[in-house]
Amino acid sequence: MNSYAKAETLVGAFVAPSDWARSALVVVGFSLLTALAAQVVVPLPWTPVPLTGQTFAVLLTGALLGPRLGALAMLAYLAEGAAGLPFFRGGAGGGGHLSGATAGYLFAFPAAAYVTGYLACCARQAGGASSPRKLAPKSRS
Repeated sequence: MNSYAKAETLVGAFVAPSDWARSALVVVGFSLLTALAAQVVVPLPWTPVPLTGQTFAVLLTGALLGPRLGALAMLAYLAEGAAGLPFFRGGAGGGGHLSGATAGYLFAFPAAAYVTGYLACCARQAGGASSPRKLAPKSRS
């Protein structure tokens, strides 16, 4: 007999039951994935903000970990980069990047991961991504 609760996230389905040590390892792992994705840089000539793989990693983190762990992973990423580790775009690090042209993007990462995780959890509870009709708002007519 299985006494485990239904997993609310995809990662939760693989590491359930999730204790705090496993959760911490998953959070650090996804912050490292985001750091690795930040090294994929495509400079754009009309703006000082380049196109990076961070955006994909942030959304993937939220979708796989859920809102709470996804946001924590992004907060860990920001803390690691601010501490001087080469986690920001192009192998840069330090607190200066949290006040430059890309600071707004960086500070939005935890919120983006949270919202993506929340929506992914709602989608799974509504019947999964295979049924977008269940996610659409109901008609008032």
